[in-house]
Amino acid sequence: MSARGTSWNRLNRLAYILQVIAVGALAVAWLAIGLGLFSRSGVDLEAGDRFAANPTVYWPFLFVISPLLFVTGLFGLLPYPFAPGGTIAGGIVASLFAQWVGTELYLSDLKPELPGRLETSFGAACFAVAVAFTAAIVHVYSTRSGRTRVASIRGGAGLVIAILVSAWVTIPPLMAGSGAPSGVLAGLVADAYCGRKVSDWMDDGQAAVYTGDVTQQLPVKAVPDNRFGVLVTLRDGMGSVEITPPTAISFRDELPFSSGPPATELLLHQSGTGNLSAFTRLRDPKCESGSNRVVSANYYYEEYGGTNNSSIQGRVFRSR
Repeated sequence: MSARGTSWNRLNRLAYILQVIAVGALAVAWLAIGLGLFSRSGVDLEAGDRFAANPTVYWPFLFVISPLLFVTGLFGLLPYPFAPGGTIAGGIVASLFAQWVGTELYLSDLKPELPGRLETSFGAACFAVAVAFTAAIVHVYSTRSGRTRVASIRGGAGLVIAILVSAWVTIPPLMAGSGAPSGVLAGLVADAYCGRKVSDWMDDGQAAVYTGDVTQQLPVKAVPDNRFGVLVTLRDGMGSVEITPPTAISFRDELPFSSGPPATELLLHQSGTGNLSAFTRLRDPKCESGSNRVVSANYYYEEYGGTNNSSIQGRVFRSR
């Protein structure tokens, strides 16, 4: 065997070793997300929290992301020059999903270990992408010859473009950390810290009153006029809701409230009899400029149980 052939074999062996390392890093990125999502909760999850987190985070992780990363990991272990592409794709997917989990700020509040696990996942995904690219570059270099030079140049140009895209996806979250939404998907979260804490809604624990006009969405035919006034009072960790004129689907009980999905939300839950339950939500808050003090929010009332499903929606504004 010629010296050149021996050198190429060594390069191919090195490239494959790098592929294996990259797949291992991808596995760490996946495992870190899973450990964070299934870590012990700092507080008991409300029914609304579980309902919102399942279709947006947990089900995609279990039934989409995990199988996809498993397949791309196996593909990355194949001893072919194009095999690192699977790991590169898997690293990008893991980073984007970790960013998506990071935008669901309420999960970080409910699960204290999650932010640290996301940082680990970002780092592992970035490392997996970098090592997989190194393996791909070594493969490209090892195949350079008179007949494959043009193909090598094209492959190198494609790698440069892919490196830039991957860096754009993986590096910003790694540098910024997972304490706040960052990276490509951070733009999905507007005013990320507005209304995240209960104190944002209540002025240092004092009572806060929100008023506005709301519209009954379901069932509209139940009343001749489906527009109402609503008054929401928050005081000492309790909340009350009063609708004028009174309707069969309004309530005025003092209920404990909690922050819920997507973290910038207050949730008041009223348990009924049988399978009946009611949720009052203040969502999508707007804060004063340069402040976390909530001044308005969308009001949602939803009642579930048998055929009695009802809903009221509108915008409320802080009156004091």
